[in-house]
Amino acid sequence: MSDNTWDARKIHEQLTRIFRGELLFDEISRLAYASAACIYRIKPLGIACPQDAEDLRRLVAFAAREGIPLIARGGGSGRAGQGIGAGILVDFTRHMNRLVHVDVAANRFRVQPGMFLTRLNRSLSEHGRFFPPDPSSGDCASIGGMIANNSSGPHCPIYGDTRSQVQALEVVLPDGALERFNPVSVDGAEWIRMMEKGGRKAELHMGVRNIAMRSAELLQEKRPETTKNCCGYNLWDAFNGESVDLAKLITGSEGTLALVTEAELTMTPLPRSSLTALIYFDAIEFIGQATEEILKFHPAMLEIIERNILDLARERWPELKPFLPQGIEALLFIEFQGEEPEETASRMKALEHRLAREMRIIKGFRVAQNAAERQLLVRVRKASGPVLNTAKGERKPVAFIEDAAVHPRRLSEYIIGLKEIFTRHGVKAAIYGHAGDGNLHIMPFLNLKDPEDVALMGSIAEQTYDLVLGLRGTISAEHGDGLLRSGYVRRQYGELYEAFVEIKRLFDPLSIFNPGRVVESEPDSLVKQLKYGGFRTVSTGSTLDELEIREEIERCSGCGQCRAYCPVADVVGDELSTARAKASLLREVISGGMDSAQDLVSENMKEVFDRCMTCQQCLVECPSGVDIPALVTRLRAHYIRKKGQPLGSRVLADTALISGMGSLGAPLTNLAARMSPVRIMLEAVIGLDRRMLLPTFSRNSFRKRLKERPKDGSEPVAYFSGCFGNYCNPEGESLAAVEVLEKNGFRVTVPDTHCCGAARMALGAFDDLEDDAEHNVELLKPLAAAGVPILFSDPSCLLAVKHDYPRMLSSPESGDVSRACTDLMLFLLKLFRQGKLDTDFGEVPMRVAYHNPCHLKALGGGTEVRELLTLIPGIQWVEVPDSCCGLAGTFGMKKANFDLSAAIGASLFRAIREVRPHRVITGCGACQLQITHGTGIPAMHPIQLLAWAYQRKAPYTQKA
Repeated sequence: MSDNTWDARKIHEQLTRIFRGELLFDEISRLAYASAACIYRIKPLGIACPQDAEDLRRLVAFAAREGIPLIARGGGSGRAGQGIGAGILVDFTRHMNRLVHVDVAANRFRVQPGMFLTRLNRSLSEHGRFFPPDPSSGDCASIGGMIANNSSGPHCPIYGDTRSQVQALEVVLPDGALERFNPVSVDGAEWIRMMEKGGRKAELHMGVRNIAMRSAELLQEKRPETTKNCCGYNLWDAFNGESVDLAKLITGSEGTLALVTEAELTMTPLPRSSLTALIYFDAIEFIGQATEEILKFHPAMLEIIERNILDLARERWPELKPFLPQGIEALLFIEFQGEEPEETASRMKALEHRLAREMRIIKGFRVAQNAAERQLLVRVRKASGPVLNTAKGERKPVAFIEDAAVHPRRLSEYIIGLKEIFTRHGVKAAIYGHAGDGNLHIMPFLNLKDPEDVALMGSIAEQTYDLVLGLRGTISAEHGDGLLRSGYVRRQYGELYEAFVEIKRLFDPLSIFNPGRVVESEPDSLVKQLKYGGFRTVSTGSTLDELEIREEIERCSGCGQCRAYCPVADVVGDELSTARAKASLLREVISGGMDSAQDLVSENMKEVFDRCMTCQQCLVECPSGVDIPALVTRLRAHYIRKKGQPLGSRVLADTALISGMGSLGAPLTNLAARMSPVRIMLEAVIGLDRRMLLPTFSRNSFRKRLKERPKDGSEPVAYFSGCFGNYCNPEGESLAAVEVLEKNGFRVTVPDTHCCGAARMALGAFDDLEDDAEHNVELLKPLAAAGVPILFSDPSCLLAVKHDYPRMLSSPESGDVSRACTDLMLFLLKLFRQGKLDTDFGEVPMRVAYHNPCHLKALGGGTEVRELLTLIPGIQWVEVPDSCCGLAGTFGMKKANFDLSAAIGASLFRAIREVRPHRVITGCGACQLQITHGTGIPAMHPIQLLAWAYQRKAPYTQKA
């Protein structure tokens, strides 16, 4: 059905009278939810976020009366297109997301469907337990979505899939009834009582039993010879001859039979020991034989990566080259888990002997020798997705046959057959996945904007499934059928397909639950309603028309990982706060799905994009490497040019002006900033929240003091002093940086640079920034040309000059300057590793916690701080989680964002207070303010600690 079948406004009005949760029927929300981690786009009628089971019952009853489809949605991480549709999407993650009860003695827990796997396991870890299915999307996969797809993951060989953990489900049926399903013996008292009572529950149990019994021969004949299967409905476990288990049937049904409101699941003790290794092959034909042998040793994980991905990974990450030798066709990543390290090591050694000495079928065997090497081996295993997502060219890796599986012993036949198909069609493809289950994730490279490649996708699917079914495999192992594969379910099961249709009609006679999935799909659903099918771009009259920006928008795969790493999305918890939503909306703009002239400057659009705090975590955390902050700032720039910039934003963004005036008027400005009338006035005029802890300004700025300071040292370096270090904390940052560098024999030049403009960059005030950026590049260009290192103690300044200037100015000079810039602490660490750092430190008896600023993390830094400070005698480290403080420059200072900012930083503040350090070490001035405000514990720059150690003195540190 099209999204025009119903009157959205009328439906919204009717639902408002009976529904207590959130209803999102506005155009922005509908477009943001129109796609997800799949290749499809379907604009929904609206989105409903139920408060509880009763709310859901009302929604279902209403939808049944009106004939409106309901599509259950969790984190939107499903690749097959289950979580999108033309009806009402039901988003469980907003409110129905709690861990209800934990029974440690029984190793069971009850949870609502909207809770994300990572958060669940964080809570269960407090009891020494975890929920073992571990899909790669775990950070953004909801438990309801995992139940709907019967998710598993790389540890399936030892822990099984989601279905194996399901004990009972509480569900809402298509008629609005709330029922609890658990195994019921057909000879037991519960069965007899249920049949005597009659009603819908009895009808479903008896109906499933009868269908399964009538189909017994076909079920036996058509069951795939695989270790896991998600294709069709699971009638095999729904009736085993003795009991009916509707919970097992609903698991994997993709929200087509019932909607889960609560699940009772089993949990597992956390493993005590694990050991990993890479096994290399120079011939594909040995993979199946090796896999079958390895499984006899009971690995916890067994993953395969073939040559195409290995070649790409070797090129992108040179540091992995020692683990990716040339001339190998594939590798297997293996993990053993056990109670004791000796036991896992013994198993690993025995396996190596068996494969290398006795069978002689492997090229090499590399066991992780320590924690650092284990981390690198894990990076090799996890390289597949990220390296494919950033592939260049018109043809991109497409997930459409990525979930088929065969028995592990037939892996070699399967891989060889796949390569023949791809060679025949002239298509490049990457292969990786779960060798332990014979479940390969195959990613052919296609251009879905090209009708010929769309047709080719259909041909490849047909031939691949013929190959899979000829090997008695399954077309769906863990990602589900969805729009990708529902049209092929009949091909896999033949006559048994009719039994699945009976099941659907038994549960959902009106077909309102996720219609067209699993059964009764359109035969060509694979190639219809594609996100980029028939895709065209339109002129927007903005910087979005630039080719580089459009490529950035289109690079978003919709995986949803940003729900976990984006500080705002993590706290707010809705789709519109995600980076994915912003990319989706911009894709709609550049393709004509929205009115670019109106919508780009609408208040609704501005509200969505104002939720981005430009923390830059997308640069390091996004699997596709999408620079969402760059897209956000360009949209803000377009808004400013069309509608102007509010006074408050303009003032707060001019860091140099505010800091300079504050310093000029100090100490009176510091006194005034603590007075309530002044704070009230600042809040009213420029939106600066009166509760915010403001920096104190120094009358004698760093640059003033520098003029009076004699220069020392011989080897030249340049130092870029940020506004915070210049005006607010000259002793604790900028002067300390110069002292430490001079102590190590450097002659420090401080160029007369203007403010880096990081705050203006975040707001999109490019027109105000460009002159300063060009001035700075012109000033730093001769230093870069002379090979003089340009050092930064402020990560935000470094990020602006190193990352943002080249993109904004598009000049060769900005690129040259960018390459010459580096973080001060990283520079000092390199000196130490070269044996050139003066390590004559005095003792600094201090308990410290380290916080890694988001902008330093975005540059790939932070670890060097701890490595350096550990050299100082007397330093005692206490651990805190690596999380955002929430301030993000001026973002959290604004009244509109203050509460959100505090909520983002709350977990970090709580962790810091619990370990009670004397000082918190962080390289960002804004983070220092926020952490001090949130914890009451002073925060300082790490360079100050080094300066103290060289001076052999430290301030009094109170007992904590």
